[in-house]
Amino acid sequence: MSDAAILYNSPMRANRTETGAGRPDPQAIGALRAWLAAADLAALARSWPRLDSLRKLLLFKLVAAPRALELYGRLPFREKYFLFCGFPISVIAPILEDAPPALRRAFVQLPAKFGVLMRQDLLRDAGKGSA
Repeated sequence: MSDAAILYNSPMRANRTETGAGRPDPQAIGALRAWLAAADLAALARSWPRLDSLRKLLLFKLVAAPRALELYGRLPFREKYFLFCGFPISVIAPILEDAPPALRRAFVQLPAKFGVLMRQDLLRDAGKGSA
Protein backbone atom coordinates (compact mmCIF):
# COMPACT_ATOMS: atom_id res chain seq x y z
CA MET A 1 0.00 0.00 0.00
CA SER A 2 1.36 3.43 -0.89
CA ASP A 3 2.13 6.03 1.77
CA ALA A 4 -0.72 8.20 0.50
CA ALA A 5 -3.12 5.25 0.72
CA ILE A 6 -1.99 4.63 4.31
CA LEU A 7 -3.20 8.09 5.29
CA TYR A 8 -6.29 8.09 3.07
CA ASN A 9 -7.58 4.72 4.21
CA SER A 10 -6.83 5.20 7.88
CA PRO A 11 -9.01 6.67 10.58
CA MET A 12 -6.44 9.52 10.60
CA ARG A 13 -8.21 11.20 7.73
CA ALA A 14 -9.55 14.65 8.57
CA ASN A 15 -12.95 14.74 10.25
CA ARG A 16 -13.16 10.98 10.75
CA THR A 17 -11.96 11.28 14.32
CA GLU A 18 -13.38 14.65 15.34
CA THR A 19 -16.68 15.84 16.71
CA GLY A 20 -18.28 19.02 15.45
CA ALA A 21 -16.38 20.90 18.18
CA GLY A 22 -13.02 19.75 16.78
CA ARG A 23 -12.47 17.41 19.72
CA PRO A 24 -11.63 13.73 19.29
CA ASP A 25 -14.71 11.59 18.72
CA PRO A 26 -14.77 8.96 21.49
CA GLN A 27 -16.30 6.35 19.18
CA ALA A 28 -13.58 6.76 16.58
CA ILE A 29 -10.68 6.69 19.03
CA GLY A 30 -10.92 2.95 19.68
CA ALA A 31 -10.83 2.23 15.95
CA LEU A 32 -7.91 4.58 15.54
CA ARG A 33 -5.94 2.94 18.35
CA ALA A 34 -6.57 -0.48 16.81
CA TRP A 35 -5.49 0.80 13.39
CA LEU A 36 -2.31 2.31 14.85
CA ALA A 37 -1.53 -0.94 16.67
CA ALA A 38 -1.67 -2.87 13.39
CA ALA A 39 -0.27 -0.24 10.99
CA ASP A 40 3.00 -0.86 9.21
CA LEU A 41 5.42 1.39 11.12
CA ALA A 42 7.73 1.97 8.17
CA ALA A 43 4.84 3.22 6.02
CA LEU A 44 3.44 5.24 8.90
CA ALA A 45 6.84 6.88 9.49
CA ARG A 46 7.11 7.79 5.79
CA SER A 47 3.61 9.31 5.88
CA TRP A 48 4.06 11.05 9.24
CA PRO A 49 5.54 14.35 7.93
CA ARG A 50 2.34 14.96 5.91
CA LEU A 51 0.21 15.21 9.04
CA ASP A 52 -0.55 18.52 10.70
CA SER A 53 1.14 19.26 14.01
CA LEU A 54 -1.81 18.65 16.31
CA ARG A 55 -2.64 15.31 14.67
CA LYS A 56 0.95 14.19 15.16
CA LEU A 57 0.74 14.89 18.88
CA LEU A 58 -2.66 13.26 19.28
CA LEU A 59 -1.76 10.19 17.25
CA PHE A 60 1.57 9.67 18.95
CA LYS A 61 -0.22 9.71 22.30
CA LEU A 62 -2.62 7.01 21.08
CA VAL A 63 0.14 4.55 20.22
CA ALA A 64 1.03 1.99 22.90
CA ALA A 65 4.27 2.99 24.62
CA PRO A 66 6.73 0.39 23.20
CA ARG A 67 5.35 0.81 19.69
CA ALA A 68 5.47 4.60 20.03
CA LEU A 69 9.19 4.41 20.76
CA GLU A 70 9.68 2.14 17.75
CA LEU A 71 7.79 4.60 15.53
CA TYR A 72 9.81 7.47 16.97
CA GLY A 73 13.05 5.69 16.03
CA ARG A 74 11.95 5.49 12.41
CA LEU A 75 11.16 9.19 12.04
CA PRO A 76 13.44 11.87 10.60
CA PHE A 77 15.19 14.19 13.05
CA ARG A 78 12.73 17.09 12.60
CA GLU A 79 9.77 14.86 13.46
CA LYS A 80 11.59 13.37 16.44
CA TYR A 81 12.40 16.82 17.74
CA PHE A 82 8.77 17.91 17.44
CA LEU A 83 7.51 14.83 19.31
CA PHE A 84 10.19 15.19 21.96
CA CYS A 85 9.06 18.78 22.57
CA GLY A 86 5.48 17.51 22.73
CA PHE A 87 6.34 14.68 25.13
CA PRO A 88 4.28 15.87 28.12
CA ILE A 89 0.62 14.86 27.94
CA SER A 90 -0.21 18.43 28.96
CA VAL A 91 0.49 19.66 25.42
CA ILE A 92 -2.88 18.25 24.34
CA ALA A 93 -4.74 19.43 27.45
CA PRO A 94 -6.77 22.08 25.60
CA ILE A 95 -8.17 19.38 23.32
CA LEU A 96 -9.09 17.07 26.18
CA GLU A 97 -10.14 19.50 28.91
CA ASP A 98 -13.89 18.94 28.46
CA ALA A 99 -13.60 15.36 27.23
CA PRO A 100 -15.14 12.51 29.18
CA PRO A 101 -12.70 10.60 31.45
CA ALA A 102 -12.75 7.50 29.25
CA LEU A 103 -11.56 9.54 26.28
CA ARG A 104 -8.83 11.28 28.29
CA ARG A 105 -7.53 7.87 29.41
CA ALA A 106 -7.16 6.75 25.79
CA PHE A 107 -4.21 9.09 25.34
CA VAL A 108 -0.92 7.68 26.60
CA GLN A 109 1.56 9.53 28.78
CA LEU A 110 4.73 7.71 27.93
CA PRO A 111 6.86 6.65 30.90
CA ALA A 112 9.54 9.16 31.95
CA LYS A 113 12.29 6.74 30.88
CA PHE A 114 10.95 7.03 27.31
CA GLY A 115 11.65 10.76 27.42
CA VAL A 116 15.25 9.95 28.28
CA LEU A 117 15.44 7.40 25.43
CA MET A 118 13.87 9.89 23.01
CA ARG A 119 16.43 12.52 24.02
CA GLN A 120 19.31 10.06 23.55
CA ASP A 121 17.99 9.16 20.09
CA LEU A 122 17.79 12.87 19.19
CA LEU A 123 21.34 13.51 20.35
CA ARG A 124 22.58 10.49 18.43
CA ASP A 125 20.86 11.75 15.24
CA ALA A 126 22.17 15.28 15.78
CA GLY A 127 25.67 13.87 16.13
CA LYS A 128 25.27 12.15 12.77
CA GLY A 129 24.36 15.45 11.15
CA SER A 130 20.87 14.23 10.18
CA ALA A 131 19.19 17.53 11.09
